[in-house]
Amino acid sequence: MQFINRDIELKSLNKKWQEKKPHFFIIYGKRRVGKTELIKQFLESKDSIYFLADKRNEKE
Repeated sequence: MQFINRDIELKSLNKKWQEKKPHFFIIYGKRRVGKTELIKQFLESKDSIYFLADKRNEKE
């Protein structure tokens, strides 16, 4: 998947990361527009933990 047109969002996240204090972001939008990929790109070069929770059970 190609990651495009998210420079403004990445710059905003990186600016807040540089402040070294806690921030809370809500990232919302329609399905399949790149919200998860935005987070993955942002965390790519940082010491971080990424956890994705979903509603599937063990059988699924």
